[in-house]
Amino acid sequence: MAKDRRIYRTGVRWKAVLLVLLIVIALIVTVALSLFFGFKKYIVYTSDGVRLEVPWLTDEEITETYEKS
Repeated sequence: MAKDRRIYRTGVRWKAVLLVLLIVIALIVTVALSLFFGFKKYIVYTSDGVRLEVPWLTDEEITETYEKS
């Protein structure tokens, strides 16, 4: 007389996978947007193109040479 409950659980696995994928995509978009707006003041537009100048990643010698020319 016990009923098989597997009939009622169809699609639950796919919903869980889609929920996890949605959360991962939302996290990636959030991190990308926060990095973009966080590094916005370090973006430099030149005639050669767009460059990202982050103070803690550049060498002082390269920066001094660039400023002299």
